[in-house]
Amino acid sequence: MSDTDFPYSHRFDVSRLGNRIQTVTLAPDAAALARMAETYGLQVLDSLTAELEIRPWRKAGVYVTGSLTAQGQQRCVVTLEPVPMSVTDRFERAYDPAPVEGRRAPDLADDGEIEIDLDAPEPPDDIIDGTIDLGALVCEQFVLALDPFPRAPGAELDYVAPPEAEPSEDERPNPFAVLQKLKDKDPQ
Repeated sequence: MSDTDFPYSHRFDVSRLGNRIQTVTLAPDAAALARMAETYGLQVLDSLTAELEIRPWRKAGVYVTGSLTAQGQQRCVVTLEPVPMSVTDRFERAYDPAPVEGRRAPDLADDGEIEIDLDAPEPPDDIIDGTIDLGALVCEQFVLALDPFPRAPGAELDYVAPPEAEPSEDERPNPFAVLQKLKDKDPQ
């Protein structure tokens, strides 16, 4: 996750997790729902609930699996009318302690070039000062699950004909043919 401020935050102290699995249910209050609706361009966000399971992962990391459901209204991209929205999503995310200063990042080659393996799993997010922000995780997953182009039933865009295309090669006058006609007209 980035350093961006999210409209909803819920810090979780992973240093107290130990070797057990913990379940957390998040349900933002009305003020947080209003901030989320404003931030993500929704008309209204009536409810959002996330069920999260946090478990130890590797030596010092944690692994979060979860699901979220949300209800609200988006704006139709054609008519701007309210469109009912229902979001359901499942997700998982890994977290590792932030790298120690002076340690080379794992995706840097010996020459300092960044190496990207497109087939590799997503790298874990950082645990900072022993905590992770479950609210930020829920915000990210919620936005990813939203319909980016909601439409009201029956909303259609009017078809606009493209501008007339330029004449095809066959229709364009050949400049040499024009010169030939001029030469043929010359009475010399």
